[in-house]
Amino acid sequence: MNNAAVHSTSLPIDMPDPHGSTRIVQTKSSNSPFPPPPDIEPLPEKSQNSTTHSDSTTPPKGGAIGAFIHGVHMLSKICGAASAGMFTIAMLIICQLVYMRYVLNASTVWQTEAVIFLMIGATLVGLPYVQMIRGHVNVDLLPMYLKRGNRKILAVIILLLGLAISALFGFYGIELVIEAHSGGWRSETVWGVALWKPYSALPIGFCLLFLQFLADLLGLITNRTTPFDIPEDAV
Repeated sequence: MNNAAVHSTSLPIDMPDPHGSTRIVQTKSSNSPFPPPPDIEPLPEKSQNSTTHSDSTTPPKGGAIGAFIHGVHMLSKICGAASAGMFTIAMLIICQLVYMRYVLNASTVWQTEAVIFLMIGATLVGLPYVQMIRGHVNVDLLPMYLKRGNRKILAVIILLLGLAISALFGFYGIELVIEAHSGGWRSETVWGVALWKPYSALPIGFCLLFLQFLADLLGLITNRTTPFDIPEDAV
């Protein structure tokens, strides 16, 4: 009895009896002299073979394709910042319009038209940034039920359709801006703004959206991204 008591007092506080049925696992990464609680299992250590295999399957992030994707992402971020700035300016103009009309009882000339042009322009210019962050409406019910190979094929088809649509709108947008500039088109209001200026948001937004779709397609083909951002181990 004395020996058992002496043995039990040498154990750390709150640690189970090693003669019991609970097995204690000692982890190599722990610096504590005490073993972990019995309900914690050690994390599996990555072997050198698995590290080499993961490095070989992961494509390099550099190179011409990586530089192109990085450059397009930077342009998309600039477009997102410009879009947010245009929305902010439109909100301030609305506040100034309300103050002028309902507090000072003064007439407004350019505020309503400026707000309309800014809101439409911000929506068009922000298209590539929203595509980059996957902010558009996305129904992924069908991709979730497809296998990885078919899921990638579907993603490539959708990106090609996106490239075709954005190229179409970008082309006709450039044509519209040139025609408005050469024809001297102006809005039929007191302000009489030159229409080629607000119309320029159409080709800018869709041409940069085309580049973003192209960057997404290259990232998908080179396995830098997954189809529809669904993990590879998803069922």
